[in-house]
Amino acid sequence: MNQRTLTILKLLNDGQFQTGISLAKKLNCSRATISNALKNIDSYGIVLVKIRGRGYRWINTISYLNKDVILGFSLINPKSFSIRIFETLESTNSFLLNNLELRVSNNDCIPVVATEFQTHGRGRAGRSWQSGFGDSLTFSIVWRFEQGVSTLSGLSLLIGVAVVRVLKSFSITEVGLKWPNDILFDNQKLAGVLIDLRGEIFGPSYAIIGIGINFKLSEIIKSSIKQKITDLSTVSCLKIDRNLIFSALLVELKKLLSDFGCYGFSYFKNEWISYHVYEGKEVSLILPNGSSIVGTVDGVVDDGSICLRTPVGKKSYHVGDISLRSNYH
Repeated sequence: MNQRTLTILKLLNDGQFQTGISLAKKLNCSRATISNALKNIDSYGIVLVKIRGRGYRWINTISYLNKDVILGFSLINPKSFSIRIFETLESTNSFLLNNLELRVSNNDCIPVVATEFQTHGRGRAGRSWQSGFGDSLTFSIVWRFEQGVSTLSGLSLLIGVAVVRVLKSFSITEVGLKWPNDILFDNQKLAGVLIDLRGEIFGPSYAIIGIGINFKLSEIIKSSIKQKITDLSTVSCLKIDRNLIFSALLVELKKLLSDFGCYGFSYFKNEWISYHVYEGKEVSLILPNGSSIVGTVDGVVDDGSICLRTPVGKKSYHVGDISLRSNYH
């Protein structure tokens, strides 16, 4: 998406019809330029209606992310975060990984990068993260730990706890977690977490923590995702502002990450288990080598590994994908 297209979208974000002529005058270009700029716009999840004589209307308009608004809410300390917002990025995690100067000497002012659209969003285990323009909350932060990378087991589970806490505070009470870090509502994916770790064996280390929350996905985007998904506009009767929930998440993340640095995941383990929607249920765990283990979920251990009870005993696993057995669907 080029800059001209982005500029046109901001003009159309009032949700009203605007003719190609009026848009062309505002941007000092031709009507053909406007038409070309809006070609294939639906591939970004943007629903644009075009009617002869009336012009263009953006149906699923968005509330743009705004740094001043995010830092202006009462619970957040604006000096604690350095926020950069982009209209498009390849990936917020990749941006922070590739810009080493954004790594922090301490956690007094946390680097935060958000975007309205990711061209190559990444998910766990090499998967892609798909969303449309402005229809999700997609951001990453950097957190410095004095400990080495090997001590950060369970960090991705902790971030799931932070997201669930915040969503529950917005009256989304039925939200839960799926090991290791998917956020579900009614067994449909509502949000996800991606963590990249860098650092020394004995410290310090850096966690680049990416979070994606579906807000109001278009049918075009929903149909392109090959798993059960949902969004906040579907599960909540409230109109939740992205800037407000973004601010609340930053506050919660700072608090939980500080505690994690002191106490580790064990401090949050019981709370995580209470949110786990598969706790006590029979699941299949697909291991990286393609083999599968069938067992009943029996909590997690202090490093975040999932525990399964099987006919041959109880064992923990630190990687894999779990799914419910058919009798629980």
